[in-house]
Amino acid sequence: MATSKHVRIGKGISWMALIVGAALGLAAGLVYTWEIDPVIERNTAPWQLSAAAREDYVVAVALSYAANQDLLLAVDRLRAAGPNRNIWEMVAEIACDRVKTGKTITNSDIRVVRALEQLYAPQGASGCADGLYPTPAPMTFATPEPVMSPTPTLIPPPSKTPTLPPPTPITAEDVRPTSTPAAGAYVLTRLQSFCDSDQSGVIEVRVYDRRGEGVPGVPVTVTWSGSERDSFFTGLKAEREAGYADFIMEAGRAYTVSLPGFVSSAPVVEAVPCTAQDGRQATTSYWVNFQERAN
Repeated sequence: MATSKHVRIGKGISWMALIVGAALGLAAGLVYTWEIDPVIERNTAPWQLSAAAREDYVVAVALSYAANQDLLLAVDRLRAAGPNRNIWEMVAEIACDRVKTGKTITNSDIRVVRALEQLYAPQGASGCADGLYPTPAPMTFATPEPVMSPTPTLIPPPSKTPTLPPPTPITAEDVRPTSTPAAGAYVLTRLQSFCDSDQSGVIEVRVYDRRGEGVPGVPVTVTWSGSERDSFFTGLKAEREAGYADFIMEAGRAYTVSLPGFVSSAPVVEAVPCTAQDGRQATTSYWVNFQERAN
């Protein structure tokens, strides 16, 4: 009986050690995977995105085509999102879904549906969104009105023959025009360099609205060497962020980055050499963030 009792105790200790060891190993693996060395997804193909992300991608392609009218470029980008589909029917379905879900309220929504239809309709495709969106509401801008100084109070006459004081002349200093912040203006919220041998010489641009959400379809202009420039749109890499776009620099050059409605001086970044943490040589990269300014 004593021998049997010792055997049961020994087995109990072995199972407990196994359970504790497995739990500690699982916890250590989760901490390493989530906190120490998380997996970063790179080079995700557009067709691998979620349905919502693919819709943002197609919207960005349509807005880009509306600006540059480069049909071949649009076709290549759409085929990447639907390699086994009729790309024009895919664009028409997205426009139809946006109309059905009521995404035709703001001017931005209407501009998106119109850009989608202008992309698929000339190619012979059609859908429930054909022409079923209102005309964008006209944008009005308030003209600043001068604030006049108060009219001086007249002094009562001391005698029967009143003598009125001369009127006070109005000078330029008395006129103070009111200023109204421009709607949709963007401000620079982050300009930071980093060195990564896998992402050498990259300008990573992110555009956010007032709520901090990414904005696709915003044109970004990069200028260098005085007159050379390139324009591209946010949202074409929706797997990164809705308001994300990037640009590859050439080493030894300086670049300026700007947006429509940017209210400050365009930031300047330089493609200078740097040493990454892995010891390899690379070209300095930059994070450049913009956000819509609240009125």
